[in-house]
Amino acid sequence: MRIKQCLKERYHLSNYQIAQIAFFFKNIFSELSKIFIMGVLFHRHLKMYLFLLFLMCLLRSFSGGIHFYTYRSCLAGSVTYMWIALYALPHIALPKYIQLSLLLVCVITCYYVGPVLSKYRTNFPQKRLYYCRNVTCLIIGTYAFIMCVIPENPYIILGFWMIILHSLQLIVAKIRKKGELEKC
Repeated sequence: MRIKQCLKERYHLSNYQIAQIAFFFKNIFSELSKIFIMGVLFHRHLKMYLFLLFLMCLLRSFSGGIHFYTYRSCLAGSVTYMWIALYALPHIALPKYIQLSLLLVCVITCYYVGPVLSKYRTNFPQKRLYYCRNVTCLIIGTYAFIMCVIPENPYIILGFWMIILHSLQLIVAKIRKKGELEKC
């Protein structure tokens, strides 16, 4: 309460502006705590976890995805998502030409489905929408190029499956969002 009063008096902020600042810091703390918890859970493969986290954040920054609206459900969803990408999917071996074909499907999927925003965000202007779609496709296309140049290794395989998983969850997020809009 003292902080709010100080912000009002010193910086002449409105209650709405203070609420926005509080929301910002709550979200930062929430995200950092989830990253830390997952880091502890996946500590045996910390480098791989951090690689997947980077790729996931990069993709989600431009194309969105499934959004959970409570801390617990978001943490559970994130842990499940990361566990599947880190432990389950990499055991499925696919020939390089199938991997590249699937990445092409992911480019198409992410372009036409994304971005899927949280219900709390306003829709993008058309120009921003196309920018986000193009950047997402560029990220996946660049990854496909890297797969062709760099010999197969655990990180390349993890990244491939993260892109596949991201594209699938983007479809689920779009269907879920459409269902939420139809209820209104």
